[in-house]
Amino acid sequence: MDKSKGERSAADRRCREAAADDPSAGPRLEYAEAVFALVAMIPAGKVLSYGDVAELLGSGGPRQVGKAMGSGSEVCWWRVIRSNGTLARELHQRAGEHWEREGTPCTPSGVKMKPARWIPTEDEHLRIERLVSRFPIPKRHPRMI
Repeated sequence: MDKSKGERSAADRRCREAAADDPSAGPRLEYAEAVFALVAMIPAGKVLSYGDVAELLGSGGPRQVGKAMGSGSEVCWWRVIRSNGTLARELHQRAGEHWEREGTPCTPSGVKMKPARWIPTEDEHLRIERLVSRFPIPKRHPRMI
């Protein structure tokens, strides 16, 4: 389903507003909320893989991040992609419009991961650490303790 220019601009605005919020303030977060808060920090024109997001959060894996991303948030979903720079075929065209508008380095098949991958600054890493402190560590199997 194609979105009108006004709807696309509204989605971009919500992403910018979410990124402006301090993810370290407030109550405990569920895993999906932590994923959304981290994704909102990714600057325009940059991307992370699903695995990158899990690694920065120190919890879960690519599938858990994908499940969270698929739950319907208004977050900048086009900035989280597969590690090979692609998205599902049905999302590729819609994401491509965002990538083009944001100046994300791309090829016809997807994003050029090396130049497009977001590398957080020291200050951004501190924000991520504060964010991570807001969601409970998943329970481990008793034999792993």
